[in-house]
Amino acid sequence: MSGFDILPCKTCENTWLQESGWQAHDTVSCPHCGSERATNLVKIRGSQETKARAAELRSRIEAGEADESDIYERFIEDRGQYAEQHAEVEQQIDSFTLDADKMDLTPIESDRYDTLAKTVLEPGRRKFEEWADEYSGIGVSAFEDEISLENPEHEICQEYVDDALDGWSERADRDAHARGSITVTETQPVSSVTTVELGSTTVTEFWNDLFQSTGLQQTLADAIGSRFGNLDANECYDELQEMGVPFWLRTPIAAAVNGQTRSIWQLVTELTPTLSANPLAATEDLLTVASLFGALEEDPTVAVVVREPFVDPKQVRRDQRVDICDLLSVLAAGLDLQLVGSPNTLQKVADRHRSDLDGFSEWCNQDRASEQIEDTASAARRVLDPDGRKVRILRQLAAQPDQVLARADIEAEHDVTTARISQLLRNGSDSLTALGLVSVYGPDGGQMVALQAAGQLVLEQINADAGRQSNISDLEFFSGNSYNKCRVTPQEGVGGEDGQADQPQAGRPYRTDYASPSTHHAAAACARNGAVTVVRGDVEHENGLDGKVRLVSYDDERDEAVVAIQAAEPLPYTTTLAAALASEEFIDRALPVDRLEDITEPPSLLRDVRNIGGLSAHAASDAQQLRDNLVEWGRDVQDMTTALRNEDYQDRDRFRGSIIRSAHGLAGSIAHLLETVGIDLVREIRVPGGRNIEKQLRPLAKSIGISAAIQSEYRKFAPYRQLFDVPDCDKPPVAASIDAETPTGDLIGSFVIRGPDVHRFRDDLEHFLETPRETLDDAPAFSIDIRVRDPKRADFGRMATRILAPKNIGVTDRAVSILNALVATPHDIADALQRRLEPEDDSRQLRPDELRVALRGVDADAFVPELPRSVGKLLSVLLAADDSLSQKRLAELADVTARTVRNHAERLQSLSLVSHSSSGWRLSLSFPTRQERNDPVIPALTTADGLLIDAADGLLETMLPPDRYADPDDPAGSTLYWPQNPRQLLEIDEFESWISIALRLLGEQPGEKPEKLVSMGPAVRQQAITEAAAD
Repeated sequence: MSGFDILPCKTCENTWLQESGWQAHDTVSCPHCGSERATNLVKIRGSQETKARAAELRSRIEAGEADESDIYERFIEDRGQYAEQHAEVEQQIDSFTLDADKMDLTPIESDRYDTLAKTVLEPGRRKFEEWADEYSGIGVSAFEDEISLENPEHEICQEYVDDALDGWSERADRDAHARGSITVTETQPVSSVTTVELGSTTVTEFWNDLFQSTGLQQTLADAIGSRFGNLDANECYDELQEMGVPFWLRTPIAAAVNGQTRSIWQLVTELTPTLSANPLAATEDLLTVASLFGALEEDPTVAVVVREPFVDPKQVRRDQRVDICDLLSVLAAGLDLQLVGSPNTLQKVADRHRSDLDGFSEWCNQDRASEQIEDTASAARRVLDPDGRKVRILRQLAAQPDQVLARADIEAEHDVTTARISQLLRNGSDSLTALGLVSVYGPDGGQMVALQAAGQLVLEQINADAGRQSNISDLEFFSGNSYNKCRVTPQEGVGGEDGQADQPQAGRPYRTDYASPSTHHAAAACARNGAVTVVRGDVEHENGLDGKVRLVSYDDERDEAVVAIQAAEPLPYTTTLAAALASEEFIDRALPVDRLEDITEPPSLLRDVRNIGGLSAHAASDAQQLRDNLVEWGRDVQDMTTALRNEDYQDRDRFRGSIIRSAHGLAGSIAHLLETVGIDLVREIRVPGGRNIEKQLRPLAKSIGISAAIQSEYRKFAPYRQLFDVPDCDKPPVAASIDAETPTGDLIGSFVIRGPDVHRFRDDLEHFLETPRETLDDAPAFSIDIRVRDPKRADFGRMATRILAPKNIGVTDRAVSILNALVATPHDIADALQRRLEPEDDSRQLRPDELRVALRGVDADAFVPELPRSVGKLLSVLLAADDSLSQKRLAELADVTARTVRNHAERLQSLSLVSHSSSGWRLSLSFPTRQERNDPVIPALTTADGLLIDAADGLLETMLPPDRYADPDDPAGSTLYWPQNPRQLLEIDEFESWISIALRLLGEQPGEKPEKLVSMGPAVRQQAITEAAAD
């Protein structure tokens, strides 16, 4: 296939675009410096089908290497992609003319006649002035009722003003400033720069009181000198503008930096103290100025004494207190800010604003000595039911990376009333709060619940009493003597260089937790038995902040098990997958003893044909012993993994290879047992972004290929050692018997490979699924067929139906089309559907307003990922809104410029996703109001009257200049001329993403890749499957 590659030059360090085919030559020359280099030594930086796309990719790569990705994204949002910029340049060049009749040929120095012209024309000018004065009042009264400069609804030239001020008077986002931790104390400091009281105070009054102190004024002057002292006036002004410092303070600061002492004192003694009273100032401006203290090398002490009226809702509103808390947090980044008060008052501040002020957690726990924690835990154990709802809440909190959950999330997991949750958490003498096991803080409607040290200790004691292991360490596995017949070599590390890339991770141990229903349903919806589904999307923090939470779940109604792990290298992948499958949490749910007792296949078949390990003579006839062997297998290898981390070995390669081999064996054994009892297994592998292809992703692909070979079957035979040359390994005890009519076997269960960069190693994955190792010369004549597929529209429908059917809510085709058009993957919406929609008593269809409520729970980055990030921000803000938004307000909430709103909103309007009226912009989904439930609002493209040509026409009108829009020979403009073919826009870069969304709204799947059939084994076959196999 033709295309363009991005090639680097090691001599001049420049890159250039080279049309494909250059590899057929022995050398290639750099067009910049002329140096030649052997073709096989040149490493391709990237490839694209067109030169425009290749140029865009090169710019993006170089921006990333320069750590300027954000600047680059803003640039292309304002100026457009490379193809758009190139077209505009070409258009401007074409507009130049060499025609003398069209050129300005005014004679040089012709202005010498200006005086003569004025003398001659002056009388006439005066005559017209008299006429203008005489008639100037006519018509004024006719318009004064229509247009009033005092009426705020008449925003005359508002868009022009917004554009003119864009970037010059923009405020910094209030969440963008660095924040520090305050010191909470009951005694005032011995010395401080200033002491300020917080009573029935607004942020304006607090600011004024704060800067009455000459000591703080001097401190601000020192901070400004430290931050800007090495800049000239212009550089200082630019920096101030970039920070968002109020424009009326920039000149005094720049002048002060330039040596004008009077300006700095005017700034700190006059302008800054009165900043809050300036009619142009907002709270964001106060935060920006406060952030200037961050340049101080030492942190001077500022004491803030909080009084009872500050926490009285009748005297100070919550939003006013939040503004002050934000200001205190920003000040604390540069000052030693001590919040002083009585214990009772400070506790009230903690209850209401613990999430707004960093530092209260330490104060809340300062008196909890270890003896006190143990006493608290012991007292709680005497009244808690280990299987009760309170302990289940404690387990919910313990499963979180920071051990904190929103109260709403806790309520969503328990089928009881809000009043009952209140009783469990904080009402009553035996509530979790009263027992000292959790703390509840935050405002009503937004409360947070945090697990305390005593709560964690209670869980550990309960687990110990029950013989359970709630935090299973980094379990890795090795095989028992009955089936470990292969000698381990360094090559058994499953490919890739042996180095730091896949060292065992130190720090917090791994643990296995139960997956949420939404996690289970999203994975299962994307999975197909016998297939590998590749899902491109974000996976950050889905397995805990450090990726060490292994998630398992089992649906007994569907006989379906899901294991979800995070890994980017062979060692973590193999060991983490095996650890999750062998955990007591998983075994006792999916393969309990009574289920193992139902296995009818003889032990010899399980051991010698399926190659299931752990089947000693005793375990073959005792299901309890088999279960214990599998769990003990994991515990034994846990010690091996710890030894590897501690470098307690003689030969690292052999030791590492032993662990990986054992993990493969254990995972394969459990996969075959699940297949034997009829359970569908879904393995979801989450691959973090930014990993190296050669050292991490390619070896990972090989390891997944080996897993697939081990965890497959052909007429009950495990194919791995039957088909492939496994070094230093005995042949299987029983040779596979071949049925000529059915020469293919199947992958057991399914794989779902997720991550932002899965497309980067997809080719490697397909290769190793086909050939995980060299095929034996005398391999039996069978193969394993594995389908490799992408998520489709149907996967959104499957996921939504799984989650909503138990709630008595039916999923409509229109809802599936909207989800497929707007959301990156089924995983991104699953949790919101699970948590945000309540069960219904009577069965009914999903309403548009409910779809809006669910979509509010989706992260902005997960919306329309093929479009600029700002489009996702706009959609997220419009979804959250309860009414139409003006352009200015929409830009503020989305943190984008007014120009960006205009550019994108009009295109979204062409797709019928948003609409505009005199009230502003809104999303074309019903608001959750009674009126719009009865009269639903939906995108026009999802109705029976929706036409692709209408969307194409709107896009062309907003994205093309008039001459191209009306040009029948233009590649895009010709779309509207007969025969109309809006699908041709899919072939034009600037329209492809937009028109694809239109097609998805219409219920289609543009650019859908056919499933690829990969045959693992000697009879290699690859073909495109035009239709997915029916489930």
